[in-house]
Amino acid sequence: MNLYLFSFWCYNLGGYELVDERSNRRLKIAAYCRVSTDKDEQLDSLEHQKQFFSEYAEKNGHELVCLYADEGITGTSLKKRGEFLRLMKDAKLGLFEAVVVKDISRFARNTVDFLQSIRELKSLGINTMFITANMESLGESEFVLTIFGAMAQEESANLSKRVKFGKKINAQKGRVPQRIFGYDRIDNFTLAINYREAQAVREIYRLYLDEGLGCRTISLELNRKHWTTKFDCDWNPRAVRRVLTNPIYCGHYVNHKYEIEDYLTGRQVHIPEEDHFHHDRPDWAIIAPEIFERAQTQLNSRRAQYDCGEPFKGARYSTKHLFSTLIRCEHCGRSFCQKHYTYVNTRVYWKCTTNDQFTAEKCDNTVKLEEADLLTEFQAYFASLISDKDAFVAGVLADIEKHRPYEQAPYDKAKIEQRQKELLMKKGKYQEMYANDVMTMTELKAKTASIIEELQSLDYDLKCYERSLEVRQDADHFIEQYMQEIERFLRLENVTNVDLRKIIDHISVNKDGNVRVILRNLDDIDVV
Repeated sequence: MNLYLFSFWCYNLGGYELVDERSNRRLKIAAYCRVSTDKDEQLDSLEHQKQFFSEYAEKNGHELVCLYADEGITGTSLKKRGEFLRLMKDAKLGLFEAVVVKDISRFARNTVDFLQSIRELKSLGINTMFITANMESLGESEFVLTIFGAMAQEESANLSKRVKFGKKINAQKGRVPQRIFGYDRIDNFTLAINYREAQAVREIYRLYLDEGLGCRTISLELNRKHWTTKFDCDWNPRAVRRVLTNPIYCGHYVNHKYEIEDYLTGRQVHIPEEDHFHHDRPDWAIIAPEIFERAQTQLNSRRAQYDCGEPFKGARYSTKHLFSTLIRCEHCGRSFCQKHYTYVNTRVYWKCTTNDQFTAEKCDNTVKLEEADLLTEFQAYFASLISDKDAFVAGVLADIEKHRPYEQAPYDKAKIEQRQKELLMKKGKYQEMYANDVMTMTELKAKTASIIEELQSLDYDLKCYERSLEVRQDADHFIEQYMQEIERFLRLENVTNVDLRKIIDHISVNKDGNVRVILRNLDDIDVV
């Protein structure tokens, strides 16, 4: 039989007293208290709440079975309130007969959660008593409890609005986050470069741009060097990507990028870019703006190159294995994936990822490339380039001249400049005639229109010619460096994905088994 209690106010040394009019018997009670933040003053308040319930139980002659206290937890959701969930679990075990809470807002600020919890406790015969409101779940109408619960939720909603407004104002002023890798927080609006962490930031950009490593490989390299994150954890690809995409490292701070969409769920949403706040802080720069822009260009290039769109959206550049994201299917555009087959010995081979996942339904390229054989073919081909260097150099120069028509006629520059002088003189004469009232402005515009158009065309031709000369002058240097890279590749005992990328752009494979190697910065060259 459920115990029906009747509560009334009783003045006793400033406290409240609950009297069971039927039996005055000693109750086994549990107390629940909560503070919304983990600040020192709030934790001090939590200690006062614990003391209050201990005195309350002693004063009223009850046995305080357990005190459940959530620290630094919001009241709008039950999911993260571990102590509250433990209280509900213990209630089902019958460990206590009543729950004492100082105020409704401490129990829950979400009306739905509040009512569900009250109903669940009532179904177990457990009374919930709210001391300051002099209310209890077994003695009051649910309508009254709902009103008080709704008031607590509305108070939380208004608080959320005030906090959101305050955060926006502070974001406009340039408020900085509590923790950001590479910096020490001095106050709400000031950062100082942490030189040890700044060294890791520069290393990330160097490995990404100069070494061509992917985010995963960079994280492994940082962990190998025992460099940790701001939270003293190991690096992972996502943390590396955050460093590569945050403009604060080049002295441009952007905030107000997220906000809480629903204070009850705490769900964050992206704010449109046009509503972000930008703050130029060159004193916070760890890397040069040019380096940051190069990294963004590289990120976008890799994303465009390896993300094939739906249904293959999200494909990433990788240097994990020897031929990771280097071999591409000519039919579906996706990279080949590494596969293993073990019977007597382990075989490592590569095949089209789409065909591997969907068979011929999406792509009928069933070609399998043995990794060892492919590497041997590469080494043989590059060795042939070294042995016939003159032919290779001649081919590169011929390719340059094929795409630079002005290089075939060095005297064209003099002709262009001579023609420019003639047109300028002709234009000057017309302008002089206009000045002497020999012709009108309309006639002057008609006479000089074709002259101006031809001058613009000649100016463009001259720039193309000068660019051609620059390319030709750089060709010898490029070829020399390229051949040195091939020689270094042939001397390596253990070849890596990064080593291959220094020589080739990618490998194209079709379903007939034709393999083409596209060399870095060169046109297509068939090797198989």
